[in-house]
Amino acid sequence: MKSIAHDISSLPARFRDKQGRRITVQAFRTKDFDALVQMYDTFEPKGTECGLPPRDPGMRMAWLRDVTKELFNILAWNRGRVIGHCAIDLARKDSCPEYLIFLRQGFRNRGIGTFLCEVMKSVAGEVGCKKVVVTVRTANTRAVKVFQKVGFVFCGDIAAERDMQLLIKPGRSCRRCHEDERD
Repeated sequence: MKSIAHDISSLPARFRDKQGRRITVQAFRTKDFDALVQMYDTFEPKGTECGLPPRDPGMRMAWLRDVTKELFNILAWNRGRVIGHCAIDLARKDSCPEYLIFLRQGFRNRGIGTFLCEVMKSVAGEVGCKKVVVTVRTANTRAVKVFQKVGFVFCGDIAAERDMQLLIKPGRSCRRCHEDERD
């Protein structure tokens, strides 16, 4: 994806997590790829969120190549290593771009996921997105709480995995969240 990082005023961003650790959030750069791979190689549990990140190392590498090529990616750093990754399909900003987020174990439940979601919400708004959708396992209560805290609401059919939608600008809901489209 063409780099738009220089056009995003909300990046880079810095903050301290709930344990006082310094976290830097910035747009992905090609030179960051190996650090991102390292995060996912040690990430656990693999494959639980919509099959992501892939368990198989070859498939995981191919997935990361696709994600970093096709989506706008943001990394969270602590002490020189990637500890969080989120991405959004800004090529679909006029429809309903999908959002994904993963945090390295040991950095969860520390305010980092909420901060990453807030940064991505700001980025999405800056480039003109009206709404964003994330798919989450309903059993992943931590993620659900983070998404709700940022403003996501459940939409679509009730299932083990559900879509949550974040309206950034007033307007109609996306097609994936069909029950909200009825006038």
